[in-house]
Amino acid sequence: MENNEDLIKELITLLANDRWHEEDINEISETVTSAYNDPEAYIDSDEGAEMAWLLEVDPEGIPTWVIFNELFDVFVVCDKIDELHEQIQEVFPEAPVPDFPYGQFPGTPDYFIWLDKLLKGTPPGYQLISFGDSYGDNLQGLIVSRADTERIMHLCKTLNIKASKSMLD
Repeated sequence: MENNEDLIKELITLLANDRWHEEDINEISETVTSAYNDPEAYIDSDEGAEMAWLLEVDPEGIPTWVIFNELFDVFVVCDKIDELHEQIQEVFPEAPVPDFPYGQFPGTPDYFIWLDKLLKGTPPGYQLISFGDSYGDNLQGLIVSRADTERIMHLCKTLNIKASKSMLD
């Protein structure tokens, strides 16, 4: 049976999706494991001091918040769907992600269905997952390999990390 440290490292590796070096993944995994095993001690540390409010609002969400903070550069985060789309385009500068389709969809769900098909068709196949809680109005997710999505969701469920396969959930 794997321990939480191994599960966290696997999760970080899959979320990083080849965008981080192994030494960075190891360091991030250690930080997340520390927050996971003892959230209060993590919050009391210099690294976690600015997140003290989270102990009152969502103490179980501390490890998720730490993952978000540590991997911030690979997240897409904003409060407007067209800005989210621009961030997705930046993730794939060489891929054919067209400009935001203003007026093409009657609602947000239709946009995310269209985007999912587009990412699925971008080799080797990607998926935008919802991850964590922005504790505000922001959409917050990251693009992962579609082949890894089920394992990511399993790891998140096992570790009590808030995530879903769709921005609509």
